[in-house]
Amino acid sequence: MFSGKSIELIRQVNRHKVAGKRVIVFNFSGDKRYSGTAEAKSFDGLSTWSIPAASCDEISARVDAEHEVIVIDEIQFFDDPTIDLLLEYVQSGKEVIVAGLNLDFRAKPFIFRGSTRTMADIMVHADSIFALHAICTFKNGHICGAPATRTQRLRDGRPVAADDPVVQIGSQESYEARCIRHHSVAPVTSGI
Repeated sequence: MFSGKSIELIRQVNRHKVAGKRVIVFNFSGDKRYSGTAEAKSFDGLSTWSIPAASCDEISARVDAEHEVIVIDEIQFFDDPTIDLLLEYVQSGKEVIVAGLNLDFRAKPFIFRGSTRTMADIMVHADSIFALHAICTFKNGHICGAPATRTQRLRDGRPVAADDPVVQIGSQESYEARCIRHHSVAPVTSGI
């Protein structure tokens, strides 16, 4: 969160468009934090036109033989078959660019919907990976400022419990960027 993933994705989209490539962009349809449903947008206001989708089927229905570059923002929210579909696109000569969180708020690998596969399962197939980090915003008299590799989910200013639902789309009202030292998860509350 807040590391510039969507900004970098939008930059890549613009580069390919300038090069004359046929680009198709998808954003997760459940993510309406910063815009309506027809934009992939960063929290600081940059955006690009995109198609809202939530599944492999919705992506494959829109991609055609002429698309050269397929771009997906918030890939971690998509369903498991999306991984295999993207690998098929790469094998057919298309370029695939995705942006997403590698870890959930518990600092565990983000699991694709309906699966046991995680972001690591898509990352191992990547030709290149850009690991972007935010700045740790933990405050104890001053802001920590270390590279933030974790997403801290908060409720009423306190860390949520590990049994909180994994997917909860939100922004600065629910999340902070944290370094490994300042990231925490409250104990399980439901008696699991």
